[in-house]
Amino acid sequence: MAHSALRLRAGALVAAGALTLGGLVAASPAAAEPIEQDQPTIELSQTTFPAGDWLGGFTVTGYGFDPEFPTASLSIGASGENGGGGIFFDDVDITSEGTFEAVIDPRVPTQAPDANGYPIYTVSVAQNVGTPQWLVSNPVTLTITEGASVTAPGELTAAEIAAGITATYAGFASDEPIGYEFLLWRWTEAEGEQLIDEDWGNTQADSNGAGTVTAALEGAQPGDTVEVNIYGEGGRIAAAWIQVVEVPAPAPTPVDPAPAPAAPAGDVNRLPDTGVDLGIGITALALLAFGAGALLVTRRTRASLQR
Repeated sequence: MAHSALRLRAGALVAAGALTLGGLVAASPAAAEPIEQDQPTIELSQTTFPAGDWLGGFTVTGYGFDPEFPTASLSIGASGENGGGGIFFDDVDITSEGTFEAVIDPRVPTQAPDANGYPIYTVSVAQNVGTPQWLVSNPVTLTITEGASVTAPGELTAAEIAAGITATYAGFASDEPIGYEFLLWRWTEAEGEQLIDEDWGNTQADSNGAGTVTAALEGAQPGDTVEVNIYGEGGRIAAAWIQVVEVPAPAPTPVDPAPAPAAPAGDVNRLPDTGVDLGIGITALALLAFGAGALLVTRRTRASLQR
């Protein structure tokens, strides 16, 4: 029976059992042992898909599996710059010749790669032939082109989420009926993953296959995640994630320097910064300047003698 994981979040275990990423499979990473025999091979009828659209599904054909074990695990993995996980899992039946053929329609969101080439999506099949031993097929990399997308803020505070989130979607058919959902998730060691609040509804894309949706969610805390999913009637799916963050600390308020004290009223001959009385006359000022020069010469002479 197929099952899918729509969310890739730190702390959540995406796969309970075999996790396949780039052809590496482990029921228990420390215990898994590869079998020393020819590697089984898989082929896909199609490897290029628009983002969020599996085009009705594709056929996976496999050869070289062990006929003594009746099933194998097919999975699609998504990897990014900081890790990844499985987004889709299904069991396939192995024939008496060690082959299988299965039609897969994951119906999970995908994204076109960013400037660094991520995410990368791969399909592989693993067969448990006696714990902890596995037969692992070759990985097949998928090409995801531009397609359905949804854009939302990467980070919001709890107050901003309660006030309302706006998400913009594109890449759907003209005037296509659209379903949407906003899910507020929290993950803890004790409780695992919990759905704290949700909002959902229906709308219609504009003539360009685009539009906006809004929702307000209560009870968010820093560290929570909001998942935004957009579903087109034609089968396309787009998803985005928002991290709940702390309220930023306010920037310090600049303090203006205190003004210089004003001179007392009526005392126009006094310099407020120096306290020098201009009424002493030019001769006295000249004597002061001469004395300061003499003092400077004396200090320099003594300094040179001390060296």
